[in-house]
Amino acid sequence: MKTNLIIFVTAILLACTSSPKNTKRETGVELDTLLHINTSPNEPITPVYGYRFMITGDFNGDQKQDTLKEHFISQLDNKDSPKFYRNLPDYDDLVDTTVKKAPLSYVSSSNKKIDTLFIAASGQLLGLSYLKNEGDLDGDGRDEVSYVVNWADWSNLNTWHIVSYKKGQWINLYSFSIWDWQLPSLPETWNQYGYFGLVNKTVIDSTTYGYDEITEAFLAFPGLLKKVKNNVIEIIYMNSEAMLDTAQIDLRTKKYM
Repeated sequence: MKTNLIIFVTAILLACTSSPKNTKRETGVELDTLLHINTSPNEPITPVYGYRFMITGDFNGDQKQDTLKEHFISQLDNKDSPKFYRNLPDYDDLVDTTVKKAPLSYVSSSNKKIDTLFIAASGQLLGLSYLKNEGDLDGDGRDEVSYVVNWADWSNLNTWHIVSYKKGQWINLYSFSIWDWQLPSLPETWNQYGYFGLVNKTVIDSTTYGYDEITEAFLAFPGLLKKVKNNVIEIIYMNSEAMLDTAQIDLRTKKYM
């Protein structure tokens, strides 16, 4: 309990210090200023495509490399849709715009023998926050996949999912609770999360200012789980007491070890 309390306090301090207020990037532009780039009355609202995940691996155990690609479409026209918009007044407007287009998120495979991985169909949906090939976690010759949904809401509570392609379908191996602030900022666009929710309600178009360090941090992120041995993983998660914790999980029983 004492260790958890220390982690809890540390997380709060990190969340406070990670706020963009009074901080600068290499460009010398204060992030306070960037948080208001969407409020210019003279600039039109323009779509920002947003980052799309793409990973490779042997997901069906045929010893061949396949590619999984994220898709984010509007069900109004069944066409690929931008995730964000430059010059929207604030985050609330992004949520309203997103809901109106009835978004659908899924992941397709370059291998036609692998079925589509359905993510979600929800009004408050911005695609994926994370997608990763975790390697073969259970020793069956197939690479497992982790993903986190990017919800268009004001909470920073989320769920990490681990799925595997078995017997012609994607099945869930395990899921655990996380905070959005545990994830790296997406390239191209990002929100600022604190320990208890969104610190700022605007979406920053980082490509405008060339924030290469955001992409570097994203690519360097190791994830929130690691393989200990076949069918045993170690995770970094939010426990039942809403504290940051680590645990080893048996994927066969779904229980802590």
